[in-house]
Amino acid sequence: MQLLVYTPNLNSRKQYIFDFLFSEVLGINYQVLDDAVAFSNYPGPKISYGPEVLANEIHFKSYGLLDELGIKYQNLESINYDNYQVFFPIQSSAMPFDVFAASFYLLSRYEEYTNKGRDQHRRFSAKYSIAKTNSFLHKPVVDIWAYDILNVLLQRFPDLPFRKRRFKFIPTLDIDRPYYFKTEKFVKRVLKQFKSFLKGRFTDPFDVYQQVAQWDKYNQQQTQYFILMGNKHEFDVAPKRNHPKFRALLQKLSQHHPMGIHPSYASHLHEDEVVNEKQALEEIIQHPIERSRQHYLKFNLPETFENLLEVGIKEDYSMAYADDVGFRAGTCTPFYWYNLRADCSTGLKVFPTIVMDQTLRTYLKLKPQEAIDILNLLLSEVKKVNGTFISLWHNESLSNFGVWEGWTTVYQHLLEEANRINK
Repeated sequence: MQLLVYTPNLNSRKQYIFDFLFSEVLGINYQVLDDAVAFSNYPGPKISYGPEVLANEIHFKSYGLLDELGIKYQNLESINYDNYQVFFPIQSSAMPFDVFAASFYLLSRYEEYTNKGRDQHRRFSAKYSIAKTNSFLHKPVVDIWAYDILNVLLQRFPDLPFRKRRFKFIPTLDIDRPYYFKTEKFVKRVLKQFKSFLKGRFTDPFDVYQQVAQWDKYNQQQTQYFILMGNKHEFDVAPKRNHPKFRALLQKLSQHHPMGIHPSYASHLHEDEVVNEKQALEEIIQHPIERSRQHYLKFNLPETFENLLEVGIKEDYSMAYADDVGFRAGTCTPFYWYNLRADCSTGLKVFPTIVMDQTLRTYLKLKPQEAIDILNLLLSEVKKVNGTFISLWHNESLSNFGVWEGWTTVYQHLLEEANRINK
């Protein structure tokens, strides 16, 4: 049984959001067409999307965003919906707002092109976002809206087949500084080693890789690593690429874990730096690199993602805020990036990251138990829609050393709770 979707003037924006909501999230076999006569004669399940209502059909009225070309400031007037605010409100429709336009606005990161608010690192922050303003940052609203559409459909067409998803958890570690003292120069190494010894740590506290492997085995998970190769900027702290301990670690990790590049602080606008760092990592592990996550979660749209595509990156894990947890693109489902400047879908798949260790401790200033409470809330929200939960931690924050003392239990709770939910 196939769902038929009628819309006048089918274009790339509409096709993109239909594909995501119907195919990626709901797993519904659907076809979209712009022939009103063929639509009216179709005897099976069908909906229409456009400015005009078709008689006796389920109609989703359009706001107009998906018929536009280019990028312009949008009026984000809001109304209450399920205890939070939604935008693009409309009347005489199956839902009280244009769910397709709102979903497209969030997935394409439209606001990041028009809102010029940035933090000290020139990043678009959660505090500037429509999600924070409208109190849905901690909800995967696009996934929720997809299931709201499904409920509308099932009321009229109860036999419409759809795919039931399963919750998925992807733990990831960013490696900015692989060791506390092992890869330092002699004097600094001795001083740091002595400091570690004074605190009762006789092995390098940042050397957590065997423990991670044990957690993976116990929880039947597979941690992905993103490796910083840059050391030119004050915020880039990677060892020299020819350091034997660094090279040996990367070679060992690559045997059992998916590996990605962690493009350096200033690389977000410099394709040549990404190329250089990516090639350096590939040379060490002797394997092509197709995953990335920007250092400091620092990216500009569309330039950064265009550059990643140019250098052969197929998956990016940078879609998260540093200053707050939640759903930057409104979803917990991986999606293909839509380039608003070119007005087309691309081959870069974005894996939205939901929570980062530094966000919990540094930006939100939470204590370990408070962080656990936030993680439980986020895990619950993702489970409701059986989405994908991606976490971002660092080897340093798993060390129980220095400022991270007491935080290993937070990560262990995340692993165990995700494993429990997935059973």
